[in-house]
Amino acid sequence: MTSAIMDLEGNNVGIEGHRNRFSREGEGPIGMSDNILSTVSYLAHKKFRLFEENGTILELYFLAPAAVRYTESGVDEDSPFRSVCGYRAYSLRKSIYFLDLVVSYGCTKSVSVIMDTAEGIATIITAVLPTAEKMSIPLLDRAKYDLPLTVVNMEIRHARINAPFSSTTKRHMETSDLIGQRILFSYSPSGSYEHIYLNQQLYCWHCVEGNEKGLSDTDRCYYLKIADYLYCFIWIEKIIPTLGVVVEDLDIMHSYGKLYGYDNYETGKVSNFAINAYATFLNRTGYPENNLIFENEGL
Repeated sequence: MTSAIMDLEGNNVGIEGHRNRFSREGEGPIGMSDNILSTVSYLAHKKFRLFEENGTILELYFLAPAAVRYTESGVDEDSPFRSVCGYRAYSLRKSIYFLDLVVSYGCTKSVSVIMDTAEGIATIITAVLPTAEKMSIPLLDRAKYDLPLTVVNMEIRHARINAPFSSTTKRHMETSDLIGQRILFSYSPSGSYEHIYLNQQLYCWHCVEGNEKGLSDTDRCYYLKIADYLYCFIWIEKIIPTLGVVVEDLDIMHSYGKLYGYDNYETGKVSNFAINAYATFLNRTGYPENNLIFENEGL
């Protein structure tokens, strides 16, 4: 059983209409890979230890411009987990970096890290895609039994760089700055999506141009403020299990990030594509004070 998906004309297009944006055309998702920002290589041979709030220590040792040794040490674990994997690193602003990698340890885990080396803090976003069994639970049943509508297991963690986390350690805080805004993200001449940030937990996406043109949905999301006019926006989709992590620089109207999901409609091979876009502010919606729309008592 799958949930019905409607296009803008009200036609039921089903899950096949909800096209897999991970379909490959060249090096990335169709229409979403033209504006890729150049990665930086000067992190090579540098090492960062991220001391998380829960006591976990994550070490990133950049062996080369495209290889990092990932080591995760838990509080109660005798032996740490280690993996060598590829990575992408972007310099967003002075001393602020976006790092992205996929770690395999039996199952596969997405790891995105936003590091502010000047402030000495980092935010770590991890996600594991669902098993086939979890994906098979219909949305109606998930709602009936009060289960999360999305089956992507995502976690946001805070850390201090190269020093133990303490009660005075700063962190990238949740923010409501984006709520009410409507922004168009142009990934290429053939791929653009608009975002409507509804509230602290939900946003709407709408494909204006591209292989999902005419489709839209409302999904769970999270907002973090990294610096002035610089935000991390995270979303997890429920129809096709997908994680999106982007950093939106609204000072220069550009976004940088990734899409993570299965390579097709089946579990197994994963795809982790860079997506960068130019942003255009469309409008901002505000609500009447105290939500009072009708002033006359008789209405």
